[in-house]
Amino acid sequence: MAIPGGYRFRVPFDDVFPQGCYVMSVERARDYNNGKPKDAVDTASGKPVYAVQVTDPSAKGKNTGQVVKMALDLQPVPPEAIPGTPFRPAVFTEMSAVPYVRDGWVSYTLWAKEMHSALPAAGNPLARSSSKAGSSTGTSAQDAA
Repeated sequence: MAIPGGYRFRVPFDDVFPQGCYVMSVERARDYNNGKPKDAVDTASGKPVYAVQVTDPSAKGKNTGQVVKMALDLQPVPPEAIPGTPFRPAVFTEMSAVPYVRDGWVSYTLWAKEMHSALPAAGNPLARSSSKAGSSTGTSAQDAA
């Protein structure tokens, strides 16, 4: 049985980011056809694609950056920062990886359905915050303002 190109393999968040991750930025993803940039659109859903740039504290070497793509109707809003720091810890749900080959190397693109704050929810120090507090699933920058 062949696996179709572009297949999204499910991967647990804790396997991808064993020490968690921190959101650096969120912006509209771009595709480049013949050197001309255009806004990326997810071929599976038809929704706009957003690139969430994160840093991975478990990564070795100089390259600790990773992009997690999200196909959403509205631009995701990064979670709140840890008070007194620029760090915005996040948890991604329903993660998947799409492998590809470039310049003879196998790499992958990470995708996620939702982004939540990894900070404890108010009043419950053991729980991660809910999709209403610090999530980006359906919250746009305009809604957050």
